[in-house]
Amino acid sequence: MPHHDPDLPFIRPVEPADLDAIVALEQRCFDRDAQTRRSLRYLLTRANAITLAAEQPGRLVGYLTLLLRRGARTARVYSIAVDAAARGQGLAAGLLAAAEDRATRLGCNRMVCEVRESNRASLALFAGHGYQRKRDLPAYYPGGEDGVRLEKRLD
Repeated sequence: MPHHDPDLPFIRPVEPADLDAIVALEQRCFDRDAQTRRSLRYLLTRANAITLAAEQPGRLVGYLTLLLRRGARTARVYSIAVDAAARGQGLAAGLLAAAEDRATRLGCNRMVCEVRESNRASLALFAGHGYQRKRDLPAYYPGGEDGVRLEKRLD
């Protein structure tokens, strides 16, 4: 088994015991649109979603949920969150790379996501990983905010 430096973030699959930490992180990261505990529990336990956690010593500091559809070759980044105190360390990039790797191993050849037009950090993250703007989504978010659909080929 490879040695892991305990001072570095560690990316791993989420476990049911992580639910409280994921709910708390979600509430810290999203003042609007935060997912409910019930919704998060469903995502963590359903068969066609993968949630990865970024962990620093003693605490969960980020997560990414990837939705899969049976028989489909497209994976969708449904949610990504990194604690404000842990930003700027490459955690979102690490989670995204791990999710792409997982999707590829499961036979997906494409990843998609929707991002708020105002979310410059997420737009930059995805652009930096080769995602291309595929479609504008007018008034996609609550309150009428525009979104954008991004896509990346994995093969």
